[in-house]
Amino acid sequence: MTLRSRMFRHARHLSLAPALAGFLLLFSLCIPSVTGAESMTPDVTLRALFETEKLDDARFSTAFLAQVPASSIAQILSSLRQSYGALGKIEPDGDGYRLSFEGADIPAKIVLNQEGRITGLWFGAPVPSGSVEEHAAAITGLPGAVSLLVLEDGKPLISHNADEPLAVGSAAKLAILKALSLSVRNGDKQWSDVVELRPEWKSLPSGTLQDWPDGTPLTLGSLAHVMISISDNTATDALIRLVGRNAVEAVSPRNSPFLTTRELFTLKTRDHSALRLEWAGADEAARRLILERIADIPLPDPHALASEPTFEAVEWFFSARELCTLLEDTSGLPSGSINPGPIDPGQWREFSYKGGSETGVLNLSSRVVGTDGIARCVVATWNHPSALDENSLLLPYRGVLSALAGLSR
Repeated sequence: MTLRSRMFRHARHLSLAPALAGFLLLFSLCIPSVTGAESMTPDVTLRALFETEKLDDARFSTAFLAQVPASSIAQILSSLRQSYGALGKIEPDGDGYRLSFEGADIPAKIVLNQEGRITGLWFGAPVPSGSVEEHAAAITGLPGAVSLLVLEDGKPLISHNADEPLAVGSAAKLAILKALSLSVRNGDKQWSDVVELRPEWKSLPSGTLQDWPDGTPLTLGSLAHVMISISDNTATDALIRLVGRNAVEAVSPRNSPFLTTRELFTLKTRDHSALRLEWAGADEAARRLILERIADIPLPDPHALASEPTFEAVEWFFSARELCTLLEDTSGLPSGSINPGPIDPGQWREFSYKGGSETGVLNLSSRVVGTDGIARCVVATWNHPSALDENSLLLPYRGVLSALAGLSR
């Protein structure tokens, strides 16, 4: 679902997923209809929601309240006020509105029935106000290890630890996409090549292919699309096997041997804490021997994974500059433009995105092209030996993108 969806779905709240598929606050049951009297126009109703001390159930249709309790709506409205201050201007924005709070702009959509009651209500992800530099300072001031690189036409606008390799989670899949594209360019493979899904490729979520029947025919192009757009781990492991581990390692020598997600999960289980420490202290040759030792171990149960952060011992490590290069090298491929992640597609002529996360790790990597035709790259990585508050990075990151969009016009 995009910011331009015309129909709302049943009430739900999408939180940040490992693939970083979306950043929407969504709560509605929408029935398109004609608005009521002038005194109950959509913008007036939106303002009343935020400025009325007590939420009036009569503002909502019974069908809406059957899906979303008024108490839940009141809680979200209160949270937005507390987080972003008082509501200022309300301006038309496409088929909705843009609400200007003291600390952020928030896109919104509302639908009223003939009686002026709300039948559909949607708030998009907040876009903090401020300059590129102000949002960058919020990112670089986070605790732990942080890297940030903002490139404009290949030249750095912001560079903070841009060459320091940090754990990036599934953003490492960009290296696999590049290796596959090189194989296609060399004529060794074609995007339309069909392979049958094999049981030894199956990994843990994120993704869906782990639940598909063995033998399902899939093209290499389809595997690439789901690897990037929904961070499908089974597609990832399939492509590493099909393209060859050595081909991926040629793209990212630092990560040799380049782990499959199945191998990564195996090393991250509670039962393999000793092996994980062995891996952390081993050279490349010793690590390859470890992979041989775990090759026949069954896929672990998700509940067997260690609860504490393990990224310092076992992960994929990339610098922000390397990820910008990978985004540039794969920018002509459609896989990166399926899921916009934190990018507002309406602000850009072109975009590609990949993110990654696990406990203690969060990466956001975007390449965008504005109406001025200039390519910009924004890569932020945050490592900290504890669970992260994802919004502490996500919100200023979206602020950087929004400020850059203003510069591109």
